[in-house]
Amino acid sequence: MKKKVIGLIDGQSGNIGSITKAIKEIIKNRPYVLNIIKGDFDYMGYDKIILPGQGAYATLISNLKKFKILQSLKKYLKYDNSYLGICVGMQILSNKGYEDKITNGLGVIPGEIKKFKNKKLIIPHMGWNSISLLKEDSIFNNNLEQKDFYFVHSYVFQNIKKSNVLATTYYGKNFPSIIKKGNVYGVQFHPEKSQKYGIKLIKNFILKS
Repeated sequence: MKKKVIGLIDGQSGNIGSITKAIKEIIKNRPYVLNIIKGDFDYMGYDKIILPGQGAYATLISNLKKFKILQSLKKYLKYDNSYLGICVGMQILSNKGYEDKITNGLGVIPGEIKKFKNKKLIIPHMGWNSISLLKEDSIFNNNLEQKDFYFVHSYVFQNIKKSNVLATTYYGKNFPSIIKKGNVYGVQFHPEKSQKYGIKLIKNFILKS
């Protein structure tokens, strides 16, 4: 049996140790192989790609350009291939980010990344919070409604079409915490740091989406 190939992009914007460990545990004894992507890659050689991200929007885009990953990723996404963006890896799916400076994103899911506006909130939004599902999807198998996930971010996806929002989270007001267009997913929280329910979500993406 031919093994399915999962690509984990190392954008040099955070530690990928936790997500690497989680993926390896999920695919153990299953017909999958994990490749760490650190440069230009053959977009036709992957069944699924995961991009975790921490830090600033502009920094991640800059790193993807620097390491010659960006153009390959754009080609991969152009054909609606399966993708999971985590935190900033989700945010760069937008048209533009406004962190530090205005930076063009991948433009896969229309919208903009802007800072929380409510001055009464503690920023960054850090810690455990629940998600409210707006529609059914295979990534939610194993009943993830109202389960807590770990967040750490100061910017949120804004001006996004409702049709692209799978789940929201409340912090001063509701914001998109899971988004989707075709086979492209993004989650604002860190599933790799969210214990068993986060691991279930990653597992659903790899095995069921």
